[in-house]
Order: sequence, then C-alpha cells, then structure tokens
Amino acid sequence: MSFEHKAFIFDLSAFTRELKPLLESSLCSGDFDKVRNFIVDNKSVLVDPYEGEPLDETWEDMIEDRDIHQYGDFALTKYYTPTDDQGFGGEWETFQESISNFRKLDFSPFLGLPLGVDGHFFDPGKMGSYFQSENEVGESLIKIKEADWELGNELLDSLKEYTELLERAVREKKGIYVTF
Repeated sequence: MSFEHKAFIFDLSAFTRELKPLLESSLCSGDFDKVRNFIVDNKSVLVDPYEGEPLDETWEDMIEDRDIHQYGDFALTKYYTPTDDQGFGGEWETFQESISNFRKLDFSPFLGLPLGVDGHFFDPGKMGSYFQSENEVGESLIKIKEADWELGNELLDSLKEYTELLERAVREKKGIYVTF
C-alpha cells in the first residue's frame, strides 16, 4: 500500500493561537466537543477536507469515525486550502530515501513534526500527519537546495513543485501541513 504525500501552505500562527490548544486537550481526553463547537462557530470559513467544498448543514454526516481526528480534520481547513495540494503523491518515499542518504537530518524536509501530547498524536488519515513551522520551512528549503545536486535529474523535475511550495510558504510567512 502506497502512502499519498499531500502538502499544503498552512497558517500555523493562527492555528497555534486558535485550534491547537483545543486539539491537544481533546487528544488527551478523547472528548471532541470543543473541536466540534469550533467547527460550528467557524462553519462559514471551513470546507470539506476531501473535496474542498463549503460545509453545509449536513457536514457532520460526512464524518465516518466520530473521533477527534476526524473532527480535527474538518476544523483544520480554516488554515489551509485542501484543493491546493503540492505533495509528492506516491513518489515521496523516493525523495525521503534520497535525502536521508545525503545527510542525517533532525526532521524530514518532506514531513515535519507530528502534533501530539503524551503519546497521543493527531492523525486524521491514520497514515501520518505533520506540521512545519515557518522557520522549519526555511530550513527544509535550505536542506533540499543543498542536496539537489545529489538527488539526480530525474528527481529534480518532480521536486520543483514541492520546492515552489516551500518558497511560497517562506514568502507568505506560513508553515506547511503534510498528511497522508
């Protein structure tokens, strides 16, 4: 089974102020009421995380597993545009392996760090969910540019779109969100 790498420009500053504390609290308690209320209060600016369509009155019917991960997935759309995916799809493992062979890294420039508290991690797709801060995005861009001569021409063409995503995030002073 191949993981589909999806990457998005993400307003980490606003997320950190508004939703992150609710998500972290809910991850520990298992109670998603605060996140559900966040969705209700912000419904006019949220979208379906799969199709990018605005939420209507029946939005909750789309949630199969009523848990913090699924509610969080909907709430998170306040901070990114789900239709603006610039990830690697199924090719991400090739890039991850190539850059790992180049040097030891504190974190993957193609992933980031998970969001979690006390071993409880936010993972709506159950295959991994990662965030990079504005500073980490800049570090990722530097690491990729340092390694590009090692990656080979066949990988450089595919890497261009992701590099452009990182450059745009740096210009906009945003983070990125990566999910599978």
